[in-house]
Amino acid sequence: MFVDPDLTLALPAAVTAATGMDALTHLVEAYLSKGFHPMCDGIALEGLRLLARNLRPCVDYARRVEAGEQSLLADGAHREARGLMLNAALMGGVAFQKGLGVTHSLAHALSTVCDLHHGLANGIMIPYAMAFNREAVPGRMADLAAAAGAGSADADGFLRWLIELRAAIGIPANLTEAKVGRDNLEALIVIAVADSCHQNNPRVVGPADFREMFTQALG
Repeated sequence: MFVDPDLTLALPAAVTAATGMDALTHLVEAYLSKGFHPMCDGIALEGLRLLARNLRPCVDYARRVEAGEQSLLADGAHREARGLMLNAALMGGVAFQKGLGVTHSLAHALSTVCDLHHGLANGIMIPYAMAFNREAVPGRMADLAAAAGAGSADADGFLRWLIELRAAIGIPANLTEAKVGRDNLEALIVIAVADSCHQNNPRVVGPADFREMFTQALG
């Protein structure tokens, strides 16, 4: 497989942010998913390290290009950041052969019921999902915090890092900001429960848990 950063240099900032959060979710959920696969775990952690250092610059470059700095389309630092993000995304695709988790079940429901962009749905929901998972895998979340370069290498530090990243790249803080209404709640729960991704989640998820996460995200 080839990844060519030149194909992504003109990607809009919003698309860069949403697809970047999709890649991030693949890496995070692969590492946290149930099962034993040291190779996927190693790939996930290194992919997250690359993403944590390059997603914000890519979004910043995209914003500047949209503001008229067309010269950045030929800038070597822009190309390098895009290339490393592509590698991180590819690594996420490899790592999640181990499995995904509850974030993806939440996001699949949002895309099905509300036609929300998949990466955007992941980006909005991952902090809520990780707060749910924290008690089940605090050690693994500490590993993620260390790989991401969070302010503190523990589960709380990772959650804070996720929320700060989401805000910095323009991902809405909740579903209400993304124009998802409470009238969708019951349909969202039905689809999320039926989705297979949460079967690999490190903490068992039931209908009441989905209700709570969606309700929190609706603000």
